Amino acid sequence: MKYEIIESKKWINTVTGATASIYGAVPYTNDTDKANWSIEVVGYTIRNNDTGTVGLGRKPFKTMYEAVEHLRKLNIAKHYNNLQSI
Repeated sequence: MKYEIIESKKWINTVTGATASIYGAVPYTNDTDKANWSIEVVGYTIRNNDTGTVGLGRKPFKTMYEAVEHLRKLNIAKHYNNLQSI
């Protein structure tokens, strides 16, 4: 399967509300600050297993159903574009 729906997670600071990607450097600078950060699920996104790309450049889907519907629409659009090139 080329695409997979996965949980979208972010680092969230419980004191300030700041957020950070889990795919970069850790957002805290010391052990005291580390206690203020936790990784939380914020929705669902899509991973391309062929390329390892995660996300679509948009906010995560709120529900798994929304993510499934998006993938279904992408598949239909791809099929339609292939027909247009004939």
